[in-house]
Amino acid sequence: MGLPEEFIDAETVAVIHDKIEGLCYYAGFGRLDALLGDPALARDRAYLARLREYLNDDSVSPVVIRRLVQRNPCGADAVFRTLLRKPALTSEQDGEALLRRRKKRHYEHHPLPGIAPVGTRLAELLRAGRPSTS
Repeated sequence: MGLPEEFIDAETVAVIHDKIEGLCYYAGFGRLDALLGDPALARDRAYLARLREYLNDDSVSPVVIRRLVQRNPCGADAVFRTLLRKPALTSEQDGEALLRRRKKRHYEHHPLPGIAPVGTRLAELLRAGRPSTS
């Protein structure tokens, strides 16, 4: 399996597998991982802009934000405080509420997997249930 074409030229790509959402690709993840690992990078507006894009983009799952925070919990607090201009923010206390506000679509209904494998028997049943086209 190759990388989807739209990610070929990306500087970095995260490949994340989630039991609910399936296999997902995220361009620019490395830049965000570096930012949360070194909050001093928040002085560079390009890093903060990328994080803002992840937060505001409905196609970006809350799962990827949680993974970033899990990898760098101390740095995440400092970076999100800078980005959101909330000096008392902590990911532990405020993180889930932030995701629920910014990623409403993902919480409105239970997300379906991006890929659903179909076994041989289920495929046979699905084909048998289809009206014939002849």
